[in-house]
Amino acid sequence: MNMENINKTILVIGGTGMLGKPVAQQLKADGFSVRLLARNPEKAQKLLGAGYEIVKGDVDSPAALREAMNGVDGVHISLKGGPTEADFERMDHFAVRDISNIAKEKNIGRVTLISAYAVSEEKADTPESRSKVKGEAALKSSGVPYTIFRASWFMETLPLFIQGKSISLIGNQTHPLHWIAVEDYARMVSKSYQTDETLNKELYIFGPEAYTMGEAMKIYADHAGVKVAPMSTQMLAVLGALTFNTEWKGMSVLMKHYENWGEDGSPEEANRLLGAPQVTLQEWLNKSLTNQ
Repeated sequence: MNMENINKTILVIGGTGMLGKPVAQQLKADGFSVRLLARNPEKAQKLLGAGYEIVKGDVDSPAALREAMNGVDGVHISLKGGPTEADFERMDHFAVRDISNIAKEKNIGRVTLISAYAVSEEKADTPESRSKVKGEAALKSSGVPYTIFRASWFMETLPLFIQGKSISLIGNQTHPLHWIAVEDYARMVSKSYQTDETLNKELYIFGPEAYTMGEAMKIYADHAGVKVAPMSTQMLAVLGALTFNTEWKGMSVLMKHYENWGEDGSPEEANRLLGAPQVTLQEWLNKSLTNQ
């Protein structure tokens, strides 16, 4: 615990999610006071345990955002939009815009945002990527100090592709990806609040090893006792349309996006300022499967 952090409060928005919860936990472990905005405070308290201040509210309510931001030193945004275009706009664009503007009004020290490595005007070929481009632009134009984390694929997403006794490899995924463990990412976010060198930067967060999606899924499948089941993005889109499954249709669009675009940018600056990620895919597998 860093004693210098004790008098600083960080608001985590999206602090009960797969990426937000570890950030909240790491901030607390590093000595920060952590506040969460949650639609269901009782559920959030049960999920995170004691030691967190939880404010009831939703990102759609400016009044709730203002109340949650009273007296905080920083705000971390960890929101997940989709699967519809309207949902992506709501979370990845409008919510980020509103949070950033209110943070500027309240003279908050910084806002940190989880984004993705393939976020740029050139690569904005899906509803999600277009919304993320607009969200990043809104944060930068608000005038509040910021740090944007452009992360590669998280190891924790691999189990989400499990369907029964197989793991779905969707599309022709040929790009090498530096898979990152959430614990490394959370450590880097917390560290960013402890140095001004990270202000007003986009930092690329890449793990220590590169595997294509197929390679990573094969390694995961061997450990989990399942098979890799390839599926084209077109087939998933058809299945989604036939079953009226908006999540499948959205996933087909997302995976087509990643067929087209590999990693961009360099993690060198992030690694220098925040310490390079250390957890390998094998280490993560050993730990995660042991804890099941």
